[in-house]
Amino acid sequence: MRVLIGIGGGIAAYKVCEIISTLFKAGIEVKVILTAGGEQFITPLTVATLSRHPAYTDRDFWQPIHHRPLHIELGEWADLLLIAPLTANTLAKLAYGLADNLLTNTVLASTCPILLAPAMNTEMWEQASVQRNWQLLSQDSRYHAAGPAMGLLACDRVGMGRMSESEEILPYIHSLLHTCGRLDLVGKNVLISTGGTREFFDPVRFIGNPATGKMGLALAQAAVHRGATVTLVHGTLPDVQIDRRVNLIPVVNSADMHHKMLAHFPDADIVLMSAAVADVQPADYSDRKLPKHLLPTELKLAPVADIIAALGKIKQPHQKLIGFAAQTGDIITPALEKLKRKQLDAIVANPIDLPDSGFGSDRNQAVILKSNGEQIDILPCAKLEMAHQILDRIY
Repeated sequence: MRVLIGIGGGIAAYKVCEIISTLFKAGIEVKVILTAGGEQFITPLTVATLSRHPAYTDRDFWQPIHHRPLHIELGEWADLLLIAPLTANTLAKLAYGLADNLLTNTVLASTCPILLAPAMNTEMWEQASVQRNWQLLSQDSRYHAAGPAMGLLACDRVGMGRMSESEEILPYIHSLLHTCGRLDLVGKNVLISTGGTREFFDPVRFIGNPATGKMGLALAQAAVHRGATVTLVHGTLPDVQIDRRVNLIPVVNSADMHHKMLAHFPDADIVLMSAAVADVQPADYSDRKLPKHLLPTELKLAPVADIIAALGKIKQPHQKLIGFAAQTGDIITPALEKLKRKQLDAIVANPIDLPDSGFGSDRNQAVILKSNGEQIDILPCAKLEMAHQILDRIY
């Protein structure tokens, strides 16, 4: 996989160093173009050292041709082009197809997806001309946007225009490398549940599980990157930056999740039930913290509503309902039983008793079992990669 990064003239250029380093560590080949403005904030030596490739500047562009023109070579080489920070000047050039430097010529000489990470002063970002240029690019399916974000700017203003952090840009890069920029979920509403529920028996004590919500977050990221409108009903979640396009609906217990999933289900085209919902709840609840000496030695339990079974009963022909089964030992037999009993279109069975897999891990592995009898293995991989493989195969 090959990523070409164009660095524009802005103080946010320093953030790109972490992106280059992280991509290299992930085994992705990186080359960098520095605009004349970008060179004012970061040196060619810095990015060349991090990428293990020469840094390309306009001085290289105007050198006599020894083989093929540089912008042609770079444009054909790249699987993805990231422009970060994207300045108002470069944005205007892209919007109108202008090419007066190495970066803009390379854009026109390439066909790969382009990820844009704008960064500029709030007043600049809000100018009618800048917004017009941004809307023009938004109509071109080659271009994908990471940001801008709200925050403290270099001018000491707090507002829109801050470049997105690497935690948002890096997953988008991996998504675009997987999909080649395909927006196959445009117009689709995707409803996802994730995280663990907490069933309290007094205000401070509860029955729970180790679910972190990482798999559901990966599914939400993947779906948003493919153009979907995403609603995420979640219990526990890690403290990470979440794409602003995801509609977040927090819940605490299984009853909350049941209510929210039923409320949003009618509008959903695809439902991914990756939450670790409790199977039981305490039969009794105390609205005051129980003193230690009054804690029950035996906790009476009551069943909770089966959310995915309830959704399966009202599912419409156009809707896809995908379950998840976290298992130990034999993961196939119980997942098949659940697939049939709950009228699912597919179920993702994943082991939680293997290293680097299951609850809390950044990686996972699974078997997708479909209602038509198809069985698809997903080998150990990052959860975002697994999310894309699931979305690839649900139809």
